[in-house]
Amino acid sequence: TLWFTMQAGDKLGSLDIATGRIAEYETSGSPSGIALDRSGNVWWCRSTDNKLGRMEPRSGKISEIDLGRGSRPRRIAVAADGTLWVTLYGKGQIAKVNPQTMKVVKNYPLPGGNAGPHAVAIDNAGNVWANELKNDTVVRLDPATEALQLIRLPSPNNGVRHLLVDNGRIWYVSSHNGKLGVID
Repeated sequence: TLWFTMQAGDKLGSLDIATGRIAEYETSGSPSGIALDRSGNVWWCRSTDNKLGRMEPRSGKISEIDLGRGSRPRRIAVAADGTLWVTLYGKGQIAKVNPQTMKVVKNYPLPGGNAGPHAVAIDNAGNVWANELKNDTVVRLDPATEALQLIRLPSPNNGVRHLLVDNGRIWYVSSHNGKLGVID
């Protein structure tokens, strides 16, 4: 099954790739950023509701986690240990979420303050990567030590929306200036 969000339509969707059947599920909050946890639950960001949504595909049950007023979550990633990491665009933070307890474990303020963290990715070593959209920077968080490393991107006006991990490198696409970049 392929899962997707319909931001303008306030829906979560699924495509059964074997049959071609599409199903839609009502939600709210301009859904975006989607991930599957190790139990097969579907998680998505509800930016204008300041919440995370979770759906159990077998039952169709939908539940939510409130991330706090003004958090505006954008993207979500699942670490190898099952922990969820979410960018809080409105607070300049990334949140660590325990999917079993449905609780935020900790919020990590990023160096740029309210610089609009948008994308998030987890590398093979378990480091969490997030960009600061308004500052043309990417931040690496080592969850074990909680150390942050700030990396300035070489060109201005990037508008990074997604980060991808490939063989230890972090790739980004700049929606504002049309450039593709890599962090080694």
